[in-house]
Amino acid sequence: MKTVFVFFFLCVSHEVIGLKAMYKGFNTLSIEPIDYGVGKNYFHVGIRKSIICKGGDKNDKVEWVDPSGSVVPRVAANRVFVQEHFVPSYKARIPAAVLVFSHLSVEDSGVWQCRTDRKTKDVSLCVLDPVEFVDTPNEVTVDLGRSITLTCQARGEPEPRLVWYRNGELIVDSSTKFMISTKYNSQGFEGLLTIRSLEREDSGIYGCEAIQASPHDDECTTSSSINITLNINYAPIFTNGNDTSVVFVKDNENVELVCLVDAFPEPTYKWYKELGDVLSELSQSEIHVDEDKTKSHVSFNANESLFGQRFRCRATNQYGTVEKVFAIQRLEEPDAPTEVNINNLTHNSLQLAIIWEEEAFYQVGGAEILYMKAEMVKKKASLDWRRAKSVQLSLDEFDSIESEIGGALITLPSLDADTTYWVRVRATNEAGWSAWSAPIKAVTDTEPEVEDTPQEVPVSIRSPTHDSEARFYGLLFAGGVLVVAFGSMFVVRLV
Repeated sequence: MKTVFVFFFLCVSHEVIGLKAMYKGFNTLSIEPIDYGVGKNYFHVGIRKSIICKGGDKNDKVEWVDPSGSVVPRVAANRVFVQEHFVPSYKARIPAAVLVFSHLSVEDSGVWQCRTDRKTKDVSLCVLDPVEFVDTPNEVTVDLGRSITLTCQARGEPEPRLVWYRNGELIVDSSTKFMISTKYNSQGFEGLLTIRSLEREDSGIYGCEAIQASPHDDECTTSSSINITLNINYAPIFTNGNDTSVVFVKDNENVELVCLVDAFPEPTYKWYKELGDVLSELSQSEIHVDEDKTKSHVSFNANESLFGQRFRCRATNQYGTVEKVFAIQRLEEPDAPTEVNINNLTHNSLQLAIIWEEEAFYQVGGAEILYMKAEMVKKKASLDWRRAKSVQLSLDEFDSIESEIGGALITLPSLDADTTYWVRVRATNEAGWSAWSAPIKAVTDTEPEVEDTPQEVPVSIRSPTHDSEARFYGLLFAGGVLVVAFGSMFVVRLV
């Protein structure tokens, strides 16, 4: 009996150990991770590469299957072959298969499979011949108004697809401005970007991106870019206009005259002081030019002799010359507005049109509005502005500058609807405040009517008692009809 028990125990133990080994082997088929290198997602064509797949049991037969489904042969003379390998393990040697590429090809991209009788495991491989840009200029210069075709030539495998960007934005083929095309020559694909009727705004950085995508694996893609700087030749232009600039300055303050220019090639600057019809050139030591050559400026201390003087900035390159005049005037307290009118109104705001005489508006740096309800005043002569509310606005808070009328539009907000107000305005700058304008009376509009919201008609809900009563009377009525009908038939028969 004891012998039978021992035999039974040994058999069960053997089966358990066998099951454990089989379970362990079934779950431990492994492939070494693919390491393309830092910042890369592909292998370069031509290199030698091997990938180890390790089985989980000493009895496993490990083999590799290529992306087409064929078993890779163990023929060392082939470009792609499998080597048998064993990995040392506890009390046994675990079989493994080494997939060897003597030199990688783009066609090797795809999903490779390692398998045993009980287990399979996939690994994706990406192999590319990365893009190389050839005969592609990094900088192109052309005259304003001309057309230009930028070229970008890329070679690689798989054949790249080319797209264009301008200052980081994708360029869409346009019949009016841009035309994109591609041609193939001995060097590879050549992308062409034609830009018609060049304007100053067309200058900038144009990027050519070459995108490669393997037909064997959707995840096997990469891209490479090259930038082309497009310079457009044009004469200097003042970015803030060529009109004479009147510069107001207080006594004994420093004043800086700034000449802002857009040009290519970069311009040279000269400054002159106007002495009647004669120009007296300032020395170069008095002229300051920024590093990017887009701004030149000179500085003076404002005194009595400087007020009324005019200076001229001249910017020149090989395509032209421009000049701008600066007139220096003493900054004084602004004049009072000559007119204040209502330009527009709503139920809660008034837009004022404020006008000054001739060039007095040039010295305005802001405004203050005083306003109060007319109901607080019995007569115009008794206006007490100490009870008024105030709104102060800087020049950049004005609705708009109306240079043709020598004034500005300013909105007075947060008013009551259908209300009459007294309003007056004064101007300000760094030198002080002007006198007040003559007061005007203004009335806001009535508040717009709010449309009534349609009310839902309530749905009556009858109680069960009402339903029962309705059914009762309905049956009673139907019964009465039947009685009358049968009675009529009976009478007819008798007749």
